[in-house]
Amino acid sequence: MIDQEGALGQVGGRLPASPAEAAQQVAVACRILAKFGQEDLTLGHASVRGPDERTIYIKRKGKALREILPPDVMSISLDQADGYLAPGAHLEAVMHTETYLARPDVGAVIHTHPLHSIAVGASEGGLAILSHDGLMFPQGVPVFDRTAGLVTSRAEGKAVAQALGAGRAVLLRNHGILVAGEDIRWAVLAAITLERAAQLQFIAQVLGDPVAIPREAAGELFAAKYQDDFADEYWMAWCRQLSVARPGDLP
Repeated sequence: MIDQEGALGQVGGRLPASPAEAAQQVAVACRILAKFGQEDLTLGHASVRGPDERTIYIKRKGKALREILPPDVMSISLDQADGYLAPGAHLEAVMHTETYLARPDVGAVIHTHPLHSIAVGASEGGLAILSHDGLMFPQGVPVFDRTAGLVTSRAEGKAVAQALGAGRAVLLRNHGILVAGEDIRWAVLAAITLERAAQLQFIAQVLGDPVAIPREAAGELFAAKYQDDFADEYWMAWCRQLSVARPGDLP
């Protein structure tokens, strides 16, 4: 949990039972993403679906990921067509709202600008399954190429959600990533794992011709590698990493 003064401790990563828990999850997720190198000025945002399933809780604009505390999290109603335009919302909050509207199974959404993932999204061929990190995306990662600019309209938000489809991630051409998970544990895991897979792909291409894991085997291997209990372990380990650092010490 992150309290008003910035003390760090444990907060669960499964679907939140209250608005307060939802805000805590968003704050912790933002700090985890910062710790793993996905901070970009004050850009990037994480959100979770609230317990009423029609309200989302999302990072406000104006602060860096490493700075986020529960008061820096705002609510947006999915029942209000232009709710993503609420004062304090990031310009691209519409990617979150449209993803939740299109995917009732999604409990958390993240948009960041990780360098290697941007590079893969800006190149031909997309993400290859070269490692256990790549197994997180057994069907591959689609690329949204309708625009290289900001996604700020409902039409563009819907197009991103359509590109995401039933998957966990979409690469935004020349821009960044959007990932979705059944809860915040899985969304953070997808964001971190996608960037690791992209970084490993760059290294493999420098060393020689990469050898991919056959796509037909990826689904079976995913089931063994990515289990729900493991997601719990990873989330709690990330929380412990935050708990031993002062907020200003995060990289």
